[in-house]
Amino acid sequence: MCEVVDEFCELLQVHANRDKVVSLASYSLKLWGARTQSKPLLGASARLAGARATLRLFDDAAALRVAINYGLGKQEGPFWGSLGVASSAVTLAFLQAEKLVWLLDTGLLTLTQDLDYRLRTAHKALWFLISAVGFIRSIKSLHIAASELKSPHPRKCAPARLTQASLLSTKLFLDVVHFGSWLPIGWLWGGRLSLEHGSGIATASAVLGLVAHYHGKRLASR
Repeated sequence: MCEVVDEFCELLQVHANRDKVVSLASYSLKLWGARTQSKPLLGASARLAGARATLRLFDDAAALRVAINYGLGKQEGPFWGSLGVASSAVTLAFLQAEKLVWLLDTGLLTLTQDLDYRLRTAHKALWFLISAVGFIRSIKSLHIAASELKSPHPRKCAPARLTQASLLSTKLFLDVVHFGSWLPIGWLWGGRLSLEHGSGIATASAVLGLVAHYHGKRLASR
């Protein structure tokens, strides 16, 4: 029992891992609320989602460090390197849009109805782009892991590495489907998923995020 408590405490000590737990709680409540038509459950989900959005206001330094460490991506070649740079740029742009939306939601910033709509649409589009670029980049890792497993002398960890890459790619694919449904009607599949279906996909993604975390932790310890 103590080991379980220690493991959970260790998980919650890191912001990125805590966000995974809060995300799962938020989307699970949203799914439950959508299935039962419960406003209190949907309200609780919205509060947790708001807490996540508020904490993301302070993610700039971490995102900037990732961008600086990655550089121009020359080590990955023209295509994948450009995609990596684009990923960092889109993430930083999203975080600035998130701040503006937060200011709008709190009433500290007031815009015309048209500008408000444009800003919120840009915010959703950037979030979709983050997941889409992340999914495309994950395909490379999946291909590398699969190729290693098929090689004449694969490492002992090759099957586990393929499993990890598959978990991450599947999670990111679900994110693409979920965030794409947030887009305005007429943009891709924007607005075509019901609240129940969208929250169900998001919940599955959150579960895979935690599974990938623990699987990756075991893989790193080998």
